[in-house]
Amino acid sequence: MTSSTQGNENSSKKSLNSQQFSASEKDKALVTILDHLDFLRGGRPSPQVIDAKSERTQRTVERIIDAARIVFTEHGFGGLSLRKVADDAEIAVGNLTYHFPNKQTLVETMLRETLAEYIRENLDQFHAGRDSPVDILMNIIRFNGLHAKKHYRFFFQAWGYAASNEQARATVRELYRPIGRFIFHLVRAANPSLNKTEARRAALQVFSLEEGYKLFIGVGPNDEGATEMAKEDVEHLVRHIIGIT
Repeated sequence: MTSSTQGNENSSKKSLNSQQFSASEKDKALVTILDHLDFLRGGRPSPQVIDAKSERTQRTVERIIDAARIVFTEHGFGGLSLRKVADDAEIAVGNLTYHFPNKQTLVETMLRETLAEYIRENLDQFHAGRDSPVDILMNIIRFNGLHAKKHYRFFFQAWGYAASNEQARATVRELYRPIGRFIFHLVRAANPSLNKTEARRAALQVFSLEEGYKLFIGVGPNDEGATEMAKEDVEHLVRHIIGIT
C-alpha cells in the first residue's frame, strides 16, 4: 500500500469518525432539550388538574397563570402581588391561594409554563432529522430575533427575578442549565474538532450572545433594515465563535 493510499484511508476514517461524532452530539442535544421540555411540562399544574379535578378548575388555573404572566411582564417580580393577579384573572384571592399558596410558587410555576411554551415554539422551527447542527443553531437565533418584540419584556423580568433572591437565582439556573447543555452539544456537533473546554467556552459565548441579542432587538427601533443587519452580524459571530465558515 502506498503512503498516498494509506493517507487517503486515514483521512476517510477521520472524516467518518467526525461525522459519527457530530451525529452523536446532535442526538445528545435533541435528547437534552426534549427531556427538559418534558420536565417543564411535568411541573405544569394543568395536566395534573385534568387528571385529578374538574375542567372548570383547570380553566381557573390556566387563567391564574396567564394573569400572572401579564402582571409579571408588566411589573416584574417586585410589582407582582397575588391580589393583582387575582384581579386580572377575575377570581377571589382565596381561590388563587388555594392553588398557589404564595407568590414564589406562582411565579415559578408561571416561568415553567412560559418557558415550556417558548421552547416548544422554538423546536417547531427546525426539522431534527434533516437540519444540520449549524442550521439548528441559526434557526434558534432567527426565531429569537423574529419574536424579540413580543417576548423581550418577559425575559428582562425573568433575569431581574433571578437577581431578587437566592431561591429565584437557583430556579432560573435550573431552568436554563439544560438549554446551555443543548447549545454545548450543538456546538460540538457543528465543530467536532473542538475539545470539551473549547466547546464549553464557545457555548457560553453563543448562549450569552443569543440572550443579549434577544433583549437588544426587543428594545431596539422598529427599523427592519437595522434589525436584519443585526441578525446577519449575530449569525456571522456565532459561526466565528464555533470556528466554522
